[in-house]
Amino acid sequence: MTHPTATPARPAAWLTDPLDDSLVRYWDGSRWTFHTAVRQVTAPVVEEVAPQPAQQPALRPDVQVALDRVRGVLVGSMKEVNLLAGYLGAEERVLALTGAQGEGRGVLVCTNQRLLFLFVGLVNKQFLQVSWNQAKAVVYDRTGKMFCVYTTKPSRRAVPALAVRVGNLADAQVVAHAAQTASAAPRLDVV
Repeated sequence: MTHPTATPARPAAWLTDPLDDSLVRYWDGSRWTFHTAVRQVTAPVVEEVAPQPAQQPALRPDVQVALDRVRGVLVGSMKEVNLLAGYLGAEERVLALTGAQGEGRGVLVCTNQRLLFLFVGLVNKQFLQVSWNQAKAVVYDRTGKMFCVYTTKPSRRAVPALAVRVGNLADAQVVAHAAQTASAAPRLDVV
């Protein structure tokens, strides 16, 4: 007659409770006891990495030069300046830019091919442009601080194709001068 082989006894110890992983239960060597304790879990070691400052994408050289010439403050317009390269053609060069107010605070840009205004908000976006082939006149009204580009001869009834508010007169004049340099067609007035 053979006897069944006994399983080797596990030595007495505090072990993870088989019914609750958050506890340890005492095994007396032959059975589980009623003695429990909260299981101490060591947190995995996480190597701390110092946060790196967000890297701004490098601006195109022509955009950077125009940005360096801005006399006014571009508060609220730097997002548009950073996005500007995506709106420019391969042969297009920025000559001047300034902060401006359209449907939101954006950037007014004079290039060798056109005048454009760009505003990108959370809900809406405004992109206005007038090429030099279409522009007939550029007018900056000092009293209303409005920078307007007309595709027809300016008159009381004429509606500008592009109209934005530019608070800094010096920057408006720089953009207007760049527009005059870029194209002989538009007549530029500061009233």
